[in-house]
Amino acid sequence: MNEQELKKLKEQLDILKTEYIRLLNDKDVLINWGKPQLEALYNTRIGVFKLEVLKLQLTIKALKRKLELVRSAINNNLKIDVDEIELIIARELAHAEELIMIEANRVTESKNLLRNLDSPQRSSELRTVFRSLAKNLHPDVNAALTTEQKNIWHLVLEAYKHGDLDKLKALSLVYEKEIKGTENELNEEQITLAIESIKEGCKILQTDVAAIKSQFPFTIEKEIKDEEWVKNEIEKVNKDTATLKEYESELLTEYKTLIDLYE
Repeated sequence: MNEQELKKLKEQLDILKTEYIRLLNDKDVLINWGKPQLEALYNTRIGVFKLEVLKLQLTIKALKRKLELVRSAINNNLKIDVDEIELIIARELAHAEELIMIEANRVTESKNLLRNLDSPQRSSELRTVFRSLAKNLHPDVNAALTTEQKNIWHLVLEAYKHGDLDKLKALSLVYEKEIKGTENELNEEQITLAIESIKEGCKILQTDVAAIKSQFPFTIEKEIKDEEWVKNEIEKVNKDTATLKEYESELLTEYKTLIDLYE
């Protein structure tokens, strides 16, 4: 292979490396940026109302169970022990109560996340600098990394995970020489193998990205950003809430009446 052909092979490798890092970044953004934000939007816009429904459903379940225990005591001519009934209900519904607390915490965490989001511009710059560094340092696209380059890569990853844009920029400047690509050190056979490996890696990442986008909350991304859709969903949930509150009131009245009559 002459020098010109080798140069074209290296250019092909360079293009593939860029595409691989782009796909890797897309996957990372979907998981660590897009998903949390969409979930936060859903939780604060609709989830908070659905949480109220869950609480009412649990209250109704508890009341129905209390009525069941009270009727059983009446039918068997037993004394109604309200405190004992409360303990039984607490034990039986402890898991359900825990699940509701988890949902409530999610709503709170979503509110905090939306309050503390970094600026879109800074986040975009963070990803751009990371992509540039990853192109030369990511082990999946650079088979001949030196020990020093591997150490730098760990520093880059740490800075990226913590959203430290300033540190990423500093690493890029301080280790400019060490960060340079390693494809020039590869022979024709190594470059060809790297090309095929990265092609396969790109296919896998494309499949991963498609799978992520096919799951909640990405399946309602368009809707959750549509104010009219959100408004209609809230109205539906509020109707359910009103119905449940009415049923809760009926059960509570029945329970108190039985207690007053037979306790």
